[in-house]
Amino acid sequence: MDEKQPIRVIPTEAYFAMVRRQLSESGHAYVRVTGMSMWPLLRHLTDGVIIVPPDRVRLGDIVLFDRKNGRYTLHRVVMKEKKGFSMAGDHQWHVERGLPYGQIMGVVSILDRNGRRIPCESFFLKFYAWTVTALTFPRIHLGKLVRKLIGLFRRRRAAGQKGNCNEDQA
Repeated sequence: MDEKQPIRVIPTEAYFAMVRRQLSESGHAYVRVTGMSMWPLLRHLTDGVIIVPPDRVRLGDIVLFDRKNGRYTLHRVVMKEKKGFSMAGDHQWHVERGLPYGQIMGVVSILDRNGRRIPCESFFLKFYAWTVTALTFPRIHLGKLVRKLIGLFRRRRAAGQKGNCNEDQA
């Protein structure tokens, strides 16, 4: 009978210090994915990625970066700028702008799903990256518009219900 191994929690700083050391010593590091910002491509606590040092960062690459607030994030490069990059998760409605190159720890080279390793240079992942990158800004602006319309609808509906309640009481 297989017994599940207990999960050992390592403080974030210690974990990413090990990732940095692994990158410098062997030229690659394995990172388990946590969070939903890159869903559906990367799945929380199911997938892992192999990171390599950032010799060149391209539009559409998924990079591991240090936010300098104690948090590390895997997001996609959606725009190159003079002073850095703009990043967004595939499942997010916000773009982080002005990320300096120096905060990038590594670039994802391989996606690991259930033991199956898929190179980011594969046709499928390159096509997916191109599509998601091209649709980032339209998706974000459309999302903002939809949220505003929903908010407007809810306010009008609440105002209408409030009026009905007053009429019932009269």
